[in-house]
Parts: sequence; C-alpha cells; structure tokens
Amino acid sequence: MKEVKTILLADDHVIIRRGLKALIENNMEPLKWVETDNVTEIIKILNEQIITHMVLDMQLLNSNIMDILQQVLSNYPHIPVLIYTMSSEEIYAPRLLKMGVSGFLSKQSDELEVVSAMNLFLNGGTYFSSRVKSLTSEKPFKRVNPMMQLSERELSVLGYLLQGISVKDISLKLEIKATTTATYKARIFDKLSVNNLIELKNLVELINEN
Repeated sequence: MKEVKTILLADDHVIIRRGLKALIENNMEPLKWVETDNVTEIIKILNEQIITHMVLDMQLLNSNIMDILQQVLSNYPHIPVLIYTMSSEEIYAPRLLKMGVSGFLSKQSDELEVVSAMNLFLNGGTYFSSRVKSLTSEKPFKRVNPMMQLSERELSVLGYLLQGISVKDISLKLEIKATTTATYKARIFDKLSVNNLIELKNLVELINEN
C-alpha cells in the first residue's frame, strides 16, 4: 500500500488553508494535513510528528518564517519546503532558493499553476516561477540586488515595514524590544541607502520592475 504523504501547512488565515487543501485534494492523490498558524507550533509539530513535506507562508501569527527557516532546513533536511506567500518573489525567492527551499509559489498564482507546482513539489521536484528562474540566472541582477545583503531578521522587519506596520507593532509580532526593531529598521535603511519608507517602497518597486 502506498504511503500517504503528510503535509505540514502553516498559514495564519484558515480560509487560505481550507482553499489550498480543497484544491489539491480535488486534483491529486489522498494526502494527510497537519495545520498551524504560528511559528512556535511548527517546531513542536516537527518534533512530535512524522512530516513528509512542508508548505509555509512567510508571515505567521507570532513571527516571520525567516526567523526559523534556517533552523528548520538544517534540522530537517529530509523534509522539502515550499513557500506559499503573498510576499515579493523578487525580494525573497533568490534568498530562499540559496537557503535550500524546494519551491516558492505566489498566492497570486492561478489554480492551474498551484496544482502544477504542488504536484511537482510533492513528487520530489522543485518549483520556481519563470520570473524567479530568470532572476537567479541573471548575474548582473544578482550583483546589484541590494536585498541580498540583508540578514534573515532584517528581511522579516522589511516585510512588515512594506505592509505599513509600525515599529511598535513589529516588535510585538517578533517579540523583541521596540528599540531593537528600530535598530533593524535603521540598518535596513543604511544598507539600502534610503532615508524613509517612501524611498524604501520605491526601491522595492524598482527591483520588481527590473
């Protein structure tokens, strides 16, 4: 009897989890799902249950997946990870690919692409959009992409800043001091050579256009 794959699905919106499960279950073989909406439970589940695949959103209830992703990839190298998110693939996908994830799928993808990506991922393949493949193969882009110099925690803070979340609220989400978040924000501005949030957003849009 063929072993049923067990997927750890982490997303802070229950409607997204239900929708993804329904779509995949209608188009693929039977699967077992284990769900969570926060980073803390990801570690707990991995320690207590046998998981064959992980589908993770970037932004979860109590933190950003970047805060634990390197730990997860190092401790569970046999479990492939697919990032399923609204976060910019131009900013995050090249870094995540370098870290060792098995795929990056935008939530803006249509149903056909989602099914195709999930089928490839669950059967031992990797999935990155043609845009991501072009970004990672274009050496000039890699040299000038300023996002590559940011740390994982700085990328987490950057993601929240781009959503318009305040330093105080970011601190609460990441469970760190407001002064620490302010320091990360200052480092981001310094590394990216911007002076305010408007310039930061303009820079990200420019990178996306290129």
